[in-house]
Amino acid sequence: MSRILKVMIVLLAIAAMVTPVMAEDRLSLNGQMRVRGFYIDDDTDSTQSLVDQRLRTGGKYSIAEGVSVTFRFDVTEATWGSGTDAYGLRRSDNSSMQWDRAHLDLDFGSFKLRAGQIWAGAGVTNVVDAESNGIQVIAGPVKAFVMLTDDQGSTKAADDYLWAVTYGQKIDTVKFDVVLGGQVGNGGEEVYLVSADVVANLDALTLTGELDYFTGDASSTQDAMGTQLYIAADFAATETVTVGGKAFYALAADTDEAQYTVLGNNFSDWKPLTAILNGNGDIAGERGQKYSRPFSAFESTNGAGVIGINANAKVKATEALSVAGSVSYLMPEDDDMTTTDSAIQIVLASSYEMLKNAYLNATVQYTSYDETDNTKSDNQFLAGVGLFVNF
Repeated sequence: MSRILKVMIVLLAIAAMVTPVMAEDRLSLNGQMRVRGFYIDDDTDSTQSLVDQRLRTGGKYSIAEGVSVTFRFDVTEATWGSGTDAYGLRRSDNSSMQWDRAHLDLDFGSFKLRAGQIWAGAGVTNVVDAESNGIQVIAGPVKAFVMLTDDQGSTKAADDYLWAVTYGQKIDTVKFDVVLGGQVGNGGEEVYLVSADVVANLDALTLTGELDYFTGDASSTQDAMGTQLYIAADFAATETVTVGGKAFYALAADTDEAQYTVLGNNFSDWKPLTAILNGNGDIAGERGQKYSRPFSAFESTNGAGVIGINANAKVKATEALSVAGSVSYLMPEDDDMTTTDSAIQIVLASSYEMLKNAYLNATVQYTSYDETDNTKSDNQFLAGVGLFVNF
């Protein structure tokens, strides 16, 4: 064997060993695999039982100092036994794969730029909440983004878009944000938002508040409105026990108005009544969940508003087991705008770490309604259990 050939073999062997290391340094992965089962009873003649699953994978390519590319996608997201091809490899409508995020990030130190398919939001209640194509910049205490939600090119006089500017500061243990936002859509929609929120960490007590005000046009014939207030207090009674309370208020719309509670496509949602273990024990998601955004809790053509209170508690029973409970009472701000006079919701949840990063989560939700419409259900019961692996 010639000397040159020997040298080439050695170099190829070194490259084979070095390349995976370089790839490992450049790419970091994270995600979650879940399999969930549900039983839902809407107090009707039929009940629903189902099992679903989802594999979520996200990653970040660290290209160079200050330069990175981020992605996230969901695969095999489907209900078992529903609309799958042979062997269950994918849904027949190809909807079992969804790309959530694909964006680049440039970090100049005092200035950061993000562009592509991004998530952007604002407020402790995600009063601005959107996943779409756009650009976001951060410069010191100011964060701003704009998203193009519908681009018709030259065939349309104006495109649909969403924007928000947030100014935030933290002074000692108090953090506050002021948000200005706007949404322009089809049919003459042009809605504006002014919002302010504050979070104060006072040793064992955490106080949270947010006030939102919407105005503008919901369409060419209907005004947009929305005034809503959220207040919460959480007290760490011991190292393992936390108790808290929440209050909600939203002004109802008039017959010629439309109530707004969020700008954007509400991708991440906000579930203060059911996500009582910070997402670990809340497995219901979209499966029959009630009152994910309490400000629009009641069915109404224009918006009935809400007046509501909540009490909750969390207990870390062991290193592996956490349990939580929540009780809420909600009523419309204007009961003439809806057929529901009031509602009581009880939620129990648990999260058990069976192995490292492997969880068995469970939830039970019961919602009772006081309905003036005899054709509607008076209560709903939901029970769910799920296996989750985080990586």
